[in-house]
Amino acid sequence: MILYFIQMFYRSLLLIVIFFYSSAFSQEENDDDSDFSQPNANLQSEENLECRLSEDSELITLLNFKLKKFNPTSKEFESGPPLTDEEIKHKGIRFYSLQLKDERTVKIDIDKFASLGGATLASLLDRSSKILLKHPEKCQFFTLFGDQILGYYEISFDKILRLYATAVNKQNNIAQEFIRTQIVPSPMSLDMAIKSLYDDYGYQQNIIESLLPQEVRTLFFGENSMVSVADVAESKLLAFSLLGGRIMDNSQRELFIFVPYSRKGLLGSNETIVISSTSKIYEVPLLNVPLALNVLRSLGFNAKIIQLKQVYIDENSYCKVGEGGLWYHYKGREKMVGCDFLSNTIKSITSNTLQNSIDYPVFKESIDRVYEIMNN
Repeated sequence: MILYFIQMFYRSLLLIVIFFYSSAFSQEENDDDSDFSQPNANLQSEENLECRLSEDSELITLLNFKLKKFNPTSKEFESGPPLTDEEIKHKGIRFYSLQLKDERTVKIDIDKFASLGGATLASLLDRSSKILLKHPEKCQFFTLFGDQILGYYEISFDKILRLYATAVNKQNNIAQEFIRTQIVPSPMSLDMAIKSLYDDYGYQQNIIESLLPQEVRTLFFGENSMVSVADVAESKLLAFSLLGGRIMDNSQRELFIFVPYSRKGLLGSNETIVISSTSKIYEVPLLNVPLALNVLRSLGFNAKIIQLKQVYIDENSYCKVGEGGLWYHYKGREKMVGCDFLSNTIKSITSNTLQNSIDYPVFKESIDRVYEIMNN
């Protein structure tokens, strides 16, 4: 019997030890979770909460909040000198912000702000002390002070154009002025800059015209300052430059543009051949070469023209400008009017036969550099 009680005692003691060990181990695991896992989760949760946009209902509630109207001619201002426009603006902002001090701050996307106009926009500006505008690409917010957005920011150029088009179409002058004067485009690579020359139809010309100052439009497009549909792409790149855009520091900046000496008798499409120092060949449609050259050089590109009177294709075939500036295609003893300048020039570039052209001595340095780029 005594032996039985001793065995039961040790068994109970063992169970107690196992229980406390398990509890301690479980607590340690919980502590580990608390020390390492939870803070990360909390940080992510806090960041998500900070970046979260308000519901539309919250914005509507704020817009429906009844405000007493600011009166700059009220009796409290009679004793002093007349208020200046700037004083009226500042006192009005303070007058409304005091009424809204207990209201919740509303966070909206800058896209939504750009799409507002008329009475809705005016109502929102009266409540600017409770409005934050979210950056379109970052967890960053712009502050409104009456009808002005504070600060300077960097946004990708494509996003700038989309925002600006919305603001113009909605006649939101505040968003337009903000984009023209307080936004800098994100840096662009050499190849991105060339690709931007492709799209003449992505935006209406009036959108691009509005981005360009009057004196710039007059300089580049004449007295009527009208941007033609065919020049929209070049004008977009000009706007990028004027907004303070720059090419990435590590980008190579050489460009070679191949153009025909004459356009009489050209066959095929109307693309212009552009070769970059990244060894890529581009076929840019409807390129306004003089305008493109000015814009590209303003961005720091070393852009050179190679003007060809002859395109050497192979031992038996070449194109050449003849009398009256008309292109002819020679094949053996045959002579035909017309030349597919684009395809034949690309073939001459890729087959290393440019040096056989009569133009080689004139453009030797540029052609040799093209060979060096293409063969690396």
